[in-house]
Amino acid sequence: MTVAITFMLGLIAAAYSSADSALTSLTTSFCVDFLGIGKKTEQKARKIRRQTHVGMSLLLILVVITFKYVLDRNVIDGLLTVASYTYGSLLGLFAFGIFTKHQIKDGFTWIVALISVLIIVGLAKIPTGYLGGYEFGYELLPLNGLITFIGLWLIRKKPETIPTST
Repeated sequence: MTVAITFMLGLIAAAYSSADSALTSLTTSFCVDFLGIGKKTEQKARKIRRQTHVGMSLLLILVVITFKYVLDRNVIDGLLTVASYTYGSLLGLFAFGIFTKHQIKDGFTWIVALISVLIIVGLAKIPTGYLGGYEFGYELLPLNGLITFIGLWLIRKKPETIPTST
């Protein structure tokens, strides 16, 4: 019994620590990147940070409540499913940047990412009867990355050829 109680207390402490770190990161990122508090006076910046922290706390509570009532499975499974849609495109962008030297037409990048996500959502919605009982799962994440990579390949800038003089 003592081991179970100690384990649960440790688990709760780890969860609070993670939630606290996430909340602090969200608050800081939002204040710096979106609200530009670096250009404000210290007193004004402190007030903005406190209000943002309360707002992010309420948003976090709403997200938790939404997960409870919207998802028909556990939170981790839901997060991994959502990650399949969102992080797959990031994976494709990262892989393209690391493994190729190609320049891309930047204005089309968001379109490639959006189309990739829409394709993945479409694949996830295919009834299992059409696929012989197969159901897509976490493999949608690397598949999303591959589709994004191919899309970036299609919008790459063609290397300019330098005419040679004769």
